[in-house]
Amino acid sequence: MVSSKDQSRAKRLGGKAIVFVVPLLILLLWDLVVRFGLVPTTLVASPLATLNDLALMVRDGTLAKHALISLARLSLGFALGTMAGVVFGAWIAVSRLTAKLFEPTISVLAPIPAIAWVPLLIMLFGIGEVSKILLIAVGTFFVVSTHVIVGIRGTSRELVELAQVLGKNNWDLFCFVLFPSALPEIFIGLRVAMGLSWTLLLISEIIASSEGLGWFIWDARNFSRPDDLFVGMICVGVLGRLSDTVLLAIERASTRWRSTYSHWQNNV
Repeated sequence: MVSSKDQSRAKRLGGKAIVFVVPLLILLLWDLVVRFGLVPTTLVASPLATLNDLALMVRDGTLAKHALISLARLSLGFALGTMAGVVFGAWIAVSRLTAKLFEPTISVLAPIPAIAWVPLLIMLFGIGEVSKILLIAVGTFFVVSTHVIVGIRGTSRELVELAQVLGKNNWDLFCFVLFPSALPEIFIGLRVAMGLSWTLLLISEIIASSEGLGWFIWDARNFSRPDDLFVGMICVGVLGRLSDTVLLAIERASTRWRSTYSHWQNNV
């Protein structure tokens, strides 16, 4: 007779194993498409060729070189955009005068696709590192600031009134009520901004760079190296997933006080 402990263990193992179903199906389909010649190998490398190429570039350090360069650009741009977005968004959310001065302008600039800033940034700062980092920072800023404003303004009125009854000053109100209440919305903005940052990073490296994952992928496309192209794409996907996982872990640690369906679901 199977004990409840064994059943619980089997359930956990099954829950962990199910995440590999879709990737394995994609690999199988990918291999069959290449194996039966539905697409030419000059355009699409097989999974085995891609894996061999990945192992080679890991050994010789090529992949690490381009990945570290891209991560440095992304981290700096994302950090700058996040800091500016949080500070400016909070300022607008709590100050009526600041909102009247700046919010109409931001509402006009925010819908402009971040990629549209590329020509201007290149004209002002050239094709070096500054323009790439600023492009990521600009895209991050508008996303994060918008979510900060929405999060703070969405704070429960009852919480604000309770803080006032308890005699809290404006700084305490912001630090212990408004900002913590806005954290779930802010982290949504951060995760969206991180995804956008990866897109902007690759675009900037494709347009004007001689190193980095974006350049590596584009160079592989130009010289018909499909195995390199797939390795670059896989690397971006893995790093993108890791960056989102880090943000998600920070969010969970910062919002343990929340009682939501997601928190309940993770503990079932």
